[in-house]
Amino acid sequence: MKNLKTIIAVIAISLSTVFSVSATDTKPKKAKTLRTEISALIGENIPLKFNKTTIAEVSFIVNNRNEIVVLSVKSEVSELNSFIKRKLNYKIITIKGVKKGEVYKMPLKINIK
Repeated sequence: MKNLKTIIAVIAISLSTVFSVSATDTKPKKAKTLRTEISALIGENIPLKFNKTTIAEVSFIVNNRNEIVVLSVKSEVSELNSFIKRKLNYKIITIKGVKKGEVYKMPLKINIK
């Protein structure tokens, strides 16, 4: 009887350890890495002049060839819309594990210097 209790305790501890390890979410790492790569593609030097901090929302998908396809850019500045589309559209990304054909929305905040 003592051996049965010990075996059950060992199995319970093992299962709780396995479930706690497999419960970690790896999606934020992928999103952060994708965001980092997109930020690198856009770059830090934007040749546009802004009077205030500007926010834009970029909607895009990744096609089967790992290219970013920009669907829309929502911003008050039309020059920023065309700049972001020109910088990102059909650029190849090297991130693994990105779902192909899924619509991603990424907010961009551009601070004035």
